[in-house]
Amino acid sequence: MLEVEKELTARIHSFESFGALDGPGIRFVIFFQGCPLRCLYCHNPDSLCASGGRIMSLTELFGTVKKYRSFITSGGVTLS
Repeated sequence: MLEVEKELTARIHSFESFGALDGPGIRFVIFFQGCPLRCLYCHNPDSLCASGGRIMSLTELFGTVKKYRSFITSGGVTLS
């Protein structure tokens, strides 16, 4: 039987293109949707529900990050 590779996806809540709080330099921040941790002082409680957000393939996600590459050379990417 032929196995078909399935592209990986992620449920994304939002992006921040000019993040300065989540690490050194200017950072591109990816906020995921559906966090199971339920931290008492969560900074993004609207991202807790697993059914919300936008489903993106990893190819789409990396394409989005690459659009901002010239702005994040002194920082990086934060996954939150």
